[in-house]
Amino acid sequence: MSNTYVGIDVHKKLCVYTELDPSGNVLRRGKFGNNISEVSDFASRIGSGTHIVVEPVLNYEWLLDQIEPYSKSVHVAAPYKVRIIAESKSKTDKYDSRVLADLLRTNYLPESWLPPRDLRSLRMIIRQRYHFVKMLVSLKNRVRHLLFLYGADLKASDVSSASARREISRLLLPDVSLMSVYQCLEEIDRLKETIGGLNEYLEAASEGIEAVSLLRTIHGMGLIWSITIYAEVGDISRFRSAKAFSSYTGLVPTVRSSGESVYRGGITHLGSKPLRHALVEVSLHVCRKSPSLNRLYNRVLYRSNVQKARVAVARKLSVIIYHMLKNSEPYRAETV
Repeated sequence: MSNTYVGIDVHKKLCVYTELDPSGNVLRRGKFGNNISEVSDFASRIGSGTHIVVEPVLNYEWLLDQIEPYSKSVHVAAPYKVRIIAESKSKTDKYDSRVLADLLRTNYLPESWLPPRDLRSLRMIIRQRYHFVKMLVSLKNRVRHLLFLYGADLKASDVSSASARREISRLLLPDVSLMSVYQCLEEIDRLKETIGGLNEYLEAASEGIEAVSLLRTIHGMGLIWSITIYAEVGDISRFRSAKAFSSYTGLVPTVRSSGESVYRGGITHLGSKPLRHALVEVSLHVCRKSPSLNRLYNRVLYRSNVQKARVAVARKLSVIIYHMLKNSEPYRAETV
């Protein structure tokens, strides 16, 4: 069967597709629902010589999993590089799907990496945990707010601790407010138990993974941050250099040039958000243990602010991590 090229524009309810032949002629256009039955029906009707391309949006990974067994190959477009779509003044769904198919047909498609299924499953658990942690923080803030409404200020730093609960039990609060506080504390206890179970799962899942073991040799880098970085990075060899890896983290500054002038702005925020978050969060813990990173932090802090100092350390840390994983070497503070 001859090769054909299908670009799919994925939306929440519908997927719009365009199929091209090797010469670029449109063979068919159409839509199908973004649900199990209609995706399965579409997949069963494509030929074994079909090459599929989508942009990494919504549930694209699941979509490709359904289509891959019926196709010749599946591809993921790099969204920030397929500028012809974003910059098109006559942007329509049909036009987008055709451009994707045509870029794939002509070998001009800038591609994104599609993680293997086991890594995607790991990412799902990590992000589920992150979601629960945010809920936990929100509930703790809710407790403090409820107490603040009646002038109560706890001495304990953790509102769910035993000492905080003893303080709360001695407060003279209206029954309704006290009930609300205890409801929040009950939810906090449940969330802590759930997060604890996820921590155990991640610890078991990390056993035997060399990259996680290497990352944990960095002083201040705990299990959760290590396995998060591993899950977001995957195979480090897909990055041609430390600079390319830093760009993937989105921690590099925006650079714009006009004539002979070069303008540098804030960080690009491109690439993996969970990876960027992990590097920034762990930066303070790491720089306390590393004299050179601590000097970098203080140097940037002196001329700027805390956030920019943390980003600078996180960016430097991304370079260190690249070389560690690339060379399969543990962290060596004295060489940093």
